Amino acid sequence: MVQLRSSQVQRLVLIDGNALLHRAFHATPPLSTTAGELVNAIYGFSVMLFKILDELKPEYIAVAWDLRDPTFRHIEYKEYKATRKPADQTLHDQRDRMDQLLKAFNIPQFSLSGYEADDVIASLAIQAEKEKDLEIIIATGDKDIMQIIDPKIKIFMPRKSLSDVALYGEEEFALRFGFSPKQMIDYKGLAGDPSDNIPGVPGVGEVTAVKLIQTYGSVEKIYQHLDQLPERTKRLLEQGRESALMSVKLATLDLQTPVKLDLKACVVHEFDREKVKSLFEELEFRSLISRIPEEQNIGIPESQNSDSPILRFSDSPNTTDLDHEVEPILQKMSQTGVLVDLNFLDKMGQDLKKRLTELEKEIYQVVGHEFNINSPKQLQVILFDELNLPVIKKTKTGRSTDEETLTELKGQHPLIILLLEYRQLFKLVSTYIDALPKAVGEDGRIHSQFNVEGASTGRVTSQNPNLQNIPIRGELGGEIRKAFIASKGKILLGADYSQVELRILAELSGDPALKAAFTTGEDIHTATAAKIFKIPAREVTKEQRSVGKTMNFATLYGQGAHALSKQLGVDHKRAKNYIDEYFAQFPKVKEWMAEVTKEAYEKGSTQTIWGRKRYFPELKSLNHGFRAFGERAAINHPVQGTAADMIKKAMVDINQDLRFTNDECRMILQVHDELVFECDESSVEKTGKMIKEKMENALKLSVPVIAEVKFGPNWGEMVPLNH
Repeated sequence: MVQLRSSQVQRLVLIDGNALLHRAFHATPPLSTTAGELVNAIYGFSVMLFKILDELKPEYIAVAWDLRDPTFRHIEYKEYKATRKPADQTLHDQRDRMDQLLKAFNIPQFSLSGYEADDVIASLAIQAEKEKDLEIIIATGDKDIMQIIDPKIKIFMPRKSLSDVALYGEEEFALRFGFSPKQMIDYKGLAGDPSDNIPGVPGVGEVTAVKLIQTYGSVEKIYQHLDQLPERTKRLLEQGRESALMSVKLATLDLQTPVKLDLKACVVHEFDREKVKSLFEELEFRSLISRIPEEQNIGIPESQNSDSPILRFSDSPNTTDLDHEVEPILQKMSQTGVLVDLNFLDKMGQDLKKRLTELEKEIYQVVGHEFNINSPKQLQVILFDELNLPVIKKTKTGRSTDEETLTELKGQHPLIILLLEYRQLFKLVSTYIDALPKAVGEDGRIHSQFNVEGASTGRVTSQNPNLQNIPIRGELGGEIRKAFIASKGKILLGADYSQVELRILAELSGDPALKAAFTTGEDIHTATAAKIFKIPAREVTKEQRSVGKTMNFATLYGQGAHALSKQLGVDHKRAKNYIDEYFAQFPKVKEWMAEVTKEAYEKGSTQTIWGRKRYFPELKSLNHGFRAFGERAAINHPVQGTAADMIKKAMVDINQDLRFTNDECRMILQVHDELVFECDESSVEKTGKMIKEKMENALKLSVPVIAEVKFGPNWGEMVPLNH
């Protein structure tokens, strides 16, 4: 949360346009308009712009951009940024729209040939510091600019997502990095910066760099005390002296660029609201239109905050009408809310935090010293330099330490199991245990906002907080569901579609074997395993059923042999054999996938049974990864989108009956394929029967549709309601 300021202090926000647009492009799914124009970067940037206007409430604002010209750093070191891949053409294609957006908001833009946006922003910020009672906040996704943080300059930076933003002053910076902002230059002089191809000193990693800076203060002073250093470190520094000094120079921002600050030009102007609205309508950012400030009122109510676009996809009248019918139901769900047991969360939090403390000690003991477990860079050093474990994959920020990597390293060192457990518990605590209580209202209930078309498939989403990510039952995280409880005298009723996406796949593909499994009432995962392993269903083991289950969902999401081998823990050859055998046993599924992919390339879109279209401009991208994503999404949309339409239709039908029950039963949650209700105990049997019937008949398929109905005192402890 942004700190309060004195009423006399005004605020200038300087935005690094390239950094935020690039972050928005990679953080936002490849969303497109009905005409097939990719707009994900513009959408993500718009969300960030509203967040800046809403939370920072600046009196002055400006945006700075990099130009394509070489800078003085390229002249100094021809390899500067040489390892960066060219910007994706689909990102570059959105640059003109970005210009339209900023002009519509009447926000001035700066750029300077021979200099990077960081240099321009730093120069403007230093000039602005001379103004009395003016605070400067720089909005960026790039750490380079953090070197100029001081009492009047702060950094506003997204962390894991566009909605998760931190404000860094001197204290926050020191807590995160362990040294002062100005020493960022010295840090890069030693450790380098792979993203900019700044070499640093070969062999000197993050941990060593931080220790040296904390002890001696700067690169210059470190070289004055080489004789005090361990032999290996001394040798590396001696060999890398020239590289260190050049890296310091490359990392240092130019604070004297020939750009002049004109504060009057940066005043947050009154702008033409209709012009912005017209642009948003053209880009189909319907969820953002309500957030356009009225007249000069820049502050946007937090309750309107949305990080998911509402994009229409040239739908048939069926889906458009369906969405209109669902919208008031979602609004009522938000108003009703769901009761939360804060005591349960507190007790669970105490237990998890106790275990986290124990894990920290165990991890430090195994490693032999303390370090920041949540720092990917420090963990890189521990895993790959100190323990010499194999590097599984590399990312833009270095050697990956993500969950997929750790899972692949299991069995190679006792530390890995401890790290995986630590991360699981840390995520539960930070995402749910600590966050959910903050969302509870005075009535003891969470009133999440539900969006009718928040996801590109048409699925309902929720925010403030996002309840769609609550872990499923059976996992440790599933215990969180026990915190969602019924009011006194009430009971919770849950209805969940069984294997609905696989049933829709059977319908769409018409595969006889897949349809037969559902028609005869077999367990679909057991049936699939029996087909793959060519054994009777009664002989399928638990492990083989797990393979069958994984294969079923791998098909839905277009997984290849590489991803499947990691998920199942088998070699690539066996994973490929599983895929080949699956399609040999379900040949119509493979044919259908090929037809859908062909249709997507020819028409640019695919659609659900109801006619909800989704366009895939990424299929035209030169980037192989984008095209692969487009192919998977094109196959998945008819399935997942139809499931979304189905549960929306069920909600409308159920609501018709609930209107006449005098609130004896209220719909309170919709999460994926599940609906949750809060009901009078006396009405559970009757209402449960009605809900089951409406859900199973929302869309007639050639295979049975099954909805499983359960009830209980909370969302995590429910038993089947037998009819």
